[in-house]
This record gives sequence, C-alpha cells and structure tokens, in this order.
Amino acid sequence: MVETDEIKKYLDCRYVSTLEGAWRIFKFDMHERFPTVERLQYHLPNQQMVLFDDDDDVQEVATWSAISRTMLTEWFKTNQESKVAQSFTFDQFPQQWVWNRKLKQWTMRKRGFAIGRMYYAHLTLGGRYYL
Repeated sequence: MVETDEIKKYLDCRYVSTLEGAWRIFKFDMHERFPTVERLQYHLPNQQMVLFDDDDDVQEVATWSAISRTMLTEWFKTNQESKVAQSFTFDQFPQQWVWNRKLKQWTMRKRGFAIGRMYYAHLTLGGRYYL
C-alpha cells in the first residue's frame, strides 16, 4: 500500500500569485461574506449535541441548564411569546431574528440580513428527517 501525504500534495500544488500575495499583505478581504448564513441545528427531543471538555465532570455536565436551550427549543419558545415570530418558519427565522450564542436566545434583528441553512437529513434518519 502506498502512503499519500495529502497535505504535502495540496501545499505543493497550491499557487499564490503576486496579486493574491499583495492582497494578503495589505489584509484586504479575499472573499465577500454577505449575506450571513446561519446554520440552524435541529434535533429530536433530548437528542441535541452537547460539547464539553475532557476534564469536565460528566455528572456536572448533565445538570447544565443551558443544555436544554438550543436554537430549535428557543424557536418554539419565541413563537409562543411573540406574534411576529409566528409568521416565520424555522429556516426563515434568521431573516428577522438573531441567535445570541452566549445568552442562548433569539432576539429581533436591528440591522442586516441573514439566510437560514438547515443541515441535510437523509430519509433513513427517520424521525429527524420528518422533523
């Protein structure tokens, strides 16, 4: 079996022109980042993704109150509390609302525009696909 160093192959084949080098030196934007794309996470009840460090105590992690507050659960909560929010589907929501990662809540958008992008769910995922 022949081992291939894919990283070395990428670096060897990559060409940086003088124009691109100058743009990078002067720290000009290389790519346009408009509009913002918000990746919307969805899950079945109590099957949300939880991130924690290796040195965190598992028992302590299970009691974190922020675990139950996800984009999807807070979307349902915002729909209950606001009549304006009820006119948007989950993928349309980022056009008028902003997800605050620290507070884990949706707030009304004051400026700008964003597109909601939902992750793909294959038919074989069952409940998650139908959600």
